Order: sequence, then C-alpha cells, then structure tokens
Amino acid sequence: MKVLGELTEYLGLGKMVSEPEIVTGGLMHTMFKVFTDEQVFAIKYLNPIVMVRAGVLEYIEESENIAIALKEEIPLICAKTFNDKAIVEYKENYYIVFEWHEGKSIIPPEIRLDHCIKIGRALGKIHKLSSHNKNENRVEPIEAFPWDKYLELGKMQQAVWLEQLQKNKYKLERWNQYVIEAANLMICYQVLSHRDLDPKNVIWNQNEPLLIDWEAAGYINPHQELIEVINYWCDDGNGQLIYEFVEGLVNAYKEFCTLKKVPWKTVINSGYGGMLGWLDYNLKRSLGIEATTEEEKEMGTRQVLGTIEELIRYEEKTKELLCWLEIT
Repeated sequence: MKVLGELTEYLGLGKMVSEPEIVTGGLMHTMFKVFTDEQVFAIKYLNPIVMVRAGVLEYIEESENIAIALKEEIPLICAKTFNDKAIVEYKENYYIVFEWHEGKSIIPPEIRLDHCIKIGRALGKIHKLSSHNKNENRVEPIEAFPWDKYLELGKMQQAVWLEQLQKNKYKLERWNQYVIEAANLMICYQVLSHRDLDPKNVIWNQNEPLLIDWEAAGYINPHQELIEVINYWCDDGNGQLIYEFVEGLVNAYKEFCTLKKVPWKTVINSGYGGMLGWLDYNLKRSLGIEATTEEEKEMGTRQVLGTIEELIRYEEKTKELLCWLEIT
C-alpha cells in the first residue's frame, strides 16, 4: 500500500524500502509488517466501518493508554504515540503503529503447562496492578440480542448459517438470559484489563510471552476474565479442558490475587457474554449490515459458524469446570 509509505515518512519513521506484508490473524482490522530504512514496524489499519461508530475512536485510544500504563510491569507490546496520541489519523483513515517484535502465537494443542502458568501470572499481575483502578459502580447495559431479526434476514439471503442459528435459537436466548441475570453481581467489582487474552493475542519469543492487541482493554470483572482465559488456554485442541493446565494457570494467578468466596456459577454464566456479543457482530457482518466487501462478509459468516460451535462447547464443559474451580 502506497499510503503506508507516505504514512511512515509523515510520522518520521523513515522511508519504506519494500512492499508491506499483511500479517494474518486479525479478525476486525488489518495489520501490516512495514520495513523502512530505519526500522521494522507493525502498522494496524483500523477498519473504517468500525471507526465510524460513535465513541469507537475514543474507546480504542483509551484502551491503548491502558497498555501504555502497564508496559513497565507487564510483558506487552503497546502502541507508539505521536503528539500523545496512540491513534494516527492520516488521509481520512486511522492507524496504530507498533515496533515490530519477532515471535509467534501458540494455539491448542501446542499449548503446554508452562505456557498456562506464565499466562496465569501475567493475568494475575494485571489484575493486581489494576485493582486500585477498580470500578464498583460501573453499569453497562446488557442487551437481549435480536436473534429473530437475524433469522428473518438470514432467510431472505439464504445464509449458510441459517439452519445452525435456527437450531440453537433457544440456547442462544437462554445463554443471553444467563448473562443478563449475572450482570448485577459481575459489575460489583471490575478492574482494568486486556479483555481479549486468547492465544492469538500473545506472541512468544524464546518461550516468553508478549501480550498484544489491547484494543478491547477496559473494565471487566476479574473472575469473569479468568474463566475466559482458562477456556482459551487450557483446551486440549478438541474442546476439552486439561485439569493440570487449569490447576497450573489458577495457582499462578493466585500468586497475585485471592480467589476466596468467588460465586463461580454466576461467573461461569457471565462467560457467555463475550461470545454472544461476537456472534451478534459477525451476524451483522455476514448479512452486510456492517460490512462493505465480500471478503468481510465471508469472514463474518465463518465466525458465525465457529462462534456457535464455541458456545456449545463452552456449555458442555462448564459443569466440570465448576467442580474444578471449587476444589482448586
């Protein structure tokens, strides 16, 4: 992209010396590896459809500031700032610039016990450092998503996920109700954290983690995030949890934060929320409500099918997970 070369010169990062490379893995924005005559950078091109939403620009700027505030204590990669801003506006588009770090993501079934322990420690440390910023009165609206509306639109477009959504509509409504009922308890104690700490958002260099992609960072109940991280990292690759990994991650987390008197059933029920929100967003993408290209619609379709399966797997393993957490 020619504009990336113009951007690096505009920001004083040097002259681009070769074609930028697209970095795979992003599901909402596009990341490029950019080579200049001074250094190598990772430049994220922010999806313009997302950026026109009210408050999104301010939200992402705030989330990057959370990472910047934690960078001296947590192994992470945060945005470079220009005029004290993490987001750069250039030619009516928005970008975030990072220094390039070598490494790769590790996903199930390649994840080992030592990876889980290091992630548990990183999460515990974030929650401990952020506890002085806890928000005990933060109320965000919890909505019932319009599954019937998506079914009607899906019928009109003969969507490939139509049968799967219809088959699981009752479960989606039940899971949504779990989240609504859990909300009042979950908002009683929230800390600033990453909020999307799945394996694709951690790169490993010499077996040490670097936490990346902080754009979802904000307030969250720490126990809710712990459940999400357990499900991301302790999976055997076939949707089943490995108890040794759960135990290792939780014990590492407890080096920094206590887990006494946690209402685990309520916490587990709240865990459907993030997946339901992601499903809602990708239904909109698949239907063309929040997508302008066929490629983005196709990505939305793939994510709809994958997220429904992820929700079903989550329900299947919650009973076992509840037992483990109560004895860990």
